[in-house]
Amino acid sequence: MVNTVFKGDIAEVSWGKETGLVLDGTGDATGWALTSSTGNTSLITIGSTAVWQSTTLLLPDNALVGCVLTISGGTDFGSDDYASSRRSYYIIGNDTTSNTITVQPALVSSAGNAGVADILTIHPIQCPTFDSGMTDASQRVRTDQFFGLLDSFSLPEPEIDVRQQHVIGMGRDVNLLTSGKETLAGGSMSLNAHSLRWLKYALGGVSSISTTGELSSASAADTIRTARPLHLKDAAGALVGCAAQGVGLATADQDAITAISGTTMTGIAAGLVDDEVLIGLTSATHATDTSITLGANFDTIHLTGTLGDGGIFKVAKNANDNDIKYGSYTGAATTVLSGCLDITTGALADARAGGVVALLPKIVAAVSIGDMRVDIGATNAALFTVGEYISIVDKDTFSIPGADATLPTVFKHEIRRVIGISGAYLYVEEPFQFAHAIDSCGVERLTYLSDGKRGSPNIVSSSKELQNGITHTMFGATRLPTFMIEQSFRRTDASPGDGQLLRLYNGCKVESATINANTEGELKMDLSYEATRHYTDTAGVMSPHRMFEDTANTAANRKVSGIAVDGEKPYLFQDISIEVFGAPVLRGTQFEFQITNGNQARHYIRGYEGVQADSDQVQVGNTQAPLEITESKRAYTFRFSAIVEDDRLWEQVRTRKHHVNTNDIVLRLKKRGTNATRESATITLEDYTIVKADHQVPDDKGAVVVEVDLLVRHLKVEENSPYFTL
Repeated sequence: MVNTVFKGDIAEVSWGKETGLVLDGTGDATGWALTSSTGNTSLITIGSTAVWQSTTLLLPDNALVGCVLTISGGTDFGSDDYASSRRSYYIIGNDTTSNTITVQPALVSSAGNAGVADILTIHPIQCPTFDSGMTDASQRVRTDQFFGLLDSFSLPEPEIDVRQQHVIGMGRDVNLLTSGKETLAGGSMSLNAHSLRWLKYALGGVSSISTTGELSSASAADTIRTARPLHLKDAAGALVGCAAQGVGLATADQDAITAISGTTMTGIAAGLVDDEVLIGLTSATHATDTSITLGANFDTIHLTGTLGDGGIFKVAKNANDNDIKYGSYTGAATTVLSGCLDITTGALADARAGGVVALLPKIVAAVSIGDMRVDIGATNAALFTVGEYISIVDKDTFSIPGADATLPTVFKHEIRRVIGISGAYLYVEEPFQFAHAIDSCGVERLTYLSDGKRGSPNIVSSSKELQNGITHTMFGATRLPTFMIEQSFRRTDASPGDGQLLRLYNGCKVESATINANTEGELKMDLSYEATRHYTDTAGVMSPHRMFEDTANTAANRKVSGIAVDGEKPYLFQDISIEVFGAPVLRGTQFEFQITNGNQARHYIRGYEGVQADSDQVQVGNTQAPLEITESKRAYTFRFSAIVEDDRLWEQVRTRKHHVNTNDIVLRLKKRGTNATRESATITLEDYTIVKADHQVPDDKGAVVVEVDLLVRHLKVEENSPYFTL
């Protein structure tokens, strides 16, 4: 028969983040409730206030199997409160249609509806990110991310430990075969690196900030395109000290704003139409080196929530300057910001030169590490839509691994995609990595457009200029983030296609990453990874992601998926420079560095109370597969080949040089193009020593080529890219 086999040319793979779920009790059925307990299991019903419930659960049937659930108990579920009882539960089933979750062991409490102090949390490992557009008839998860320019790809297919028993007195053949634990190792991918986003999943840590944040774009005189900036409120006429400052213009252009009503900003003249602008208060004189005096009271145009003991402001200079600068303040009284400090160099100087100052809205409640939602107040939360991004700009710093006497730091900036909105809360796609104090940070609303308007990252086709780029600083962190993979086979070009096989792999972690380049082509990236669960769409109700048919099908959606138009080309060898031992490697022929994480899949003794069926999407409640993957020691290595010019490399071996805080290994990468501001990356390896440098006599009588191996203690990556999140 024709077209009855699965073919690789129409196979699809995409990936997404794992997020976790949170739900507060409400005292009635709109929150969550313990419906029943039977034997050693309990049935929990999810109410309508959950952002991951819309008539039915916004997660495929049994997609939560294997996830860990905990309860922060108030009065109604105090016996199950994790903090006091250390009780946790794992999920053995969820029914999309009936809005239920089955957990094991059974809850201790017998209460029905959860009270307002009872919080249900499903932890991120193995928990797919829900898709708000899912329906019961067309189920899906948010696996809309592009892997990259894949040369090869292998899934971590399950391997079952089958035990053999020989019984005495029953012959020489095996008498019993018993299936034991299941492992999901052996996943790998090789790709041409059009971005370095996968290094986040090999290193674990990242700090991200937009170079401009949210800007406004005038579509006509007095009119702002699409939406009023997040930090502004409606303000009556006769405003004083309010202005729109053009950003990145050939000549300075600042227009006074006399009234704000929705997207109408009275005062923007034709000279700023189609330009990017920052709207805020003008700055005037300053009394001290750490204060800024504004042209009017700060609450004249800024939303409530910017008041208090500290926060963040941004500045656009009153001159031809393409840079937005961020600063922090510790006090705000009428027209004066006090205790001001730079976050990006120049913020205070720009403000004092007559620039426009905008105060960012503040969070309402502090954010803890691992939180999956942020409280920004109902007024500001209502200004977001699902699919936009929240940027937290933080003046506090976080220490990262380094060899300096004082540990190096990064600012605790984070960007997350918004996947749900409820009251004052924004629910985000990936748990927060840092803790954020109320008076230390401010928030911005970011969005992708098909062009560079409103601060949207964009690549100009002609020059490859990166507009409104995002700076990601990646570093070695304690924990590695997990991710999930969606893979589907089909027999025809139809989608989803007859006889489709769709699988999800969850709890994936990168075991090792190798980056290499030679004189023959692109920067290459090879990764190995493993998973903790595989899920099969046995009912045929899941709608697969088709990357260029319905997922990355517009210019804006391609940015969302990580394959921006004109950004899909890889870094090429001729645009990479290397410095080692304090000098450039002019005659290098190849380099390679590797990150190894020492991951270990963990199996635990945990029984299954459910009834097994062949149609189960996850077999035996996932109890035979790993519950998690834990990291152990991390190691870095670096290797390069070069034609020998002198005895420097031999002297490194002979004298056993150990380079601590000096002569860092630095790799500078830049995409092709004519504009100075293009996609770029800097990889820094510090605190290293040479292991060997072979200076062999060449058999072919040609140039002497040396192979150099080094061990490295720390690695940091900074990339400027068109992607809000990695």
